[in-house]
Amino acid sequence: MPPGPPGWRPPGPQPPNTNPAVVIIALLGALVLLIGAGAVVRWWFVAHKSSKQASVTPTIPDLPPPPTYSPPTFNPPTFNPRSFSPPTVPSIPVPTYSPPPMNYGAIAVAPNGAVGRAWDYKSAAAARQRALKACPASGCKVLTTFVNGCGAVAYNPKTNRYWGGSGATRAAAQKDAISNAGGGRTITWVCTTRYSR
Repeated sequence: MPPGPPGWRPPGPQPPNTNPAVVIIALLGALVLLIGAGAVVRWWFVAHKSSKQASVTPTIPDLPPPPTYSPPTFNPPTFNPRSFSPPTVPSIPVPTYSPPPMNYGAIAVAPNGAVGRAWDYKSAAAARQRALKACPASGCKVLTTFVNGCGAVAYNPKTNRYWGGSGATRAAAQKDAISNAGGGRTITWVCTTRYSR
């Protein structure tokens, strides 16, 4: 078919207009329509949701007021010093100490070997006096004094002398007297009653 004048189109279906400016404008218009429709839909949902929430909110019934608390009153006991009596403490018996009896003894000897003995006296002086009084010869002399124990006198023939000794037992007193005499033998001994062996 020969071409026609400018601006003329042949009859029948026409090819689509592919002008880019027209396509852009159409797309922008569609976008504006979509944005507007989305805003309307969003507003409708928000309004509808808020109205539902407002209608569903439960009402809280009026509660009774909380009970009032008043602390208990405390009245401390009154103290009257005049009517106060301290508690009685039971008396504890205190054991009494009694020292052991002091029994004294003594032995006196004369130059000829006569002896005088004393025991169970309350003082050393009384025991010595009794020993001198019990000695039958003249020139008697007290050679040993002891307390709560025993006394003895030993004779050493080498020196011809008498020596006294004392101890807790008879054997201890005899050993002490012989040691003091430098040897020899025991001629007499005596113990207080409490320590008699």
